[in-house]
Amino acid sequence: MAAEHIPAIRANRAEGDAEAAYDDGHLRVEHDNYYVACAGEVLRFRRAEFLLLSRLARNASRVVKAEELWRHAWGGNKPYNAESLHVHVYRLRAKLAHFGVRIETMVNVGYRLVPAAEAQERRSA
Repeated sequence: MAAEHIPAIRANRAEGDAEAAYDDGHLRVEHDNYYVACAGEVLRFRRAEFLLLSRLARNASRVVKAEELWRHAWGGNKPYNAESLHVHVYRLRAKLAHFGVRIETMVNVGYRLVPAAEAQERRSA
């Protein structure tokens, strides 16, 4: 884990629940409140989009398997559909792109939220 990510994790733990929110200084996701803000602007998402983003934020910097994302957003109500998941992630990316938030694809595996510090490092390099 890069040192840049530690302050956000410490801030969450100081609030009493490390799982309550993801905050990398640029993107904030409050999992229980369905709240997302980026660069100080509150963002609105459809339920499935929020659930996908929330699962990715809970696992920032790690690849989340596509099937896990699907189960988190739709539970057992719908059979896994890779194409449908791809469309939902595409729409989520489009909404976040304006703010420089990136979601990477690992083909045939899953997706990964790129934390702000890592994205900034890549832009600078």
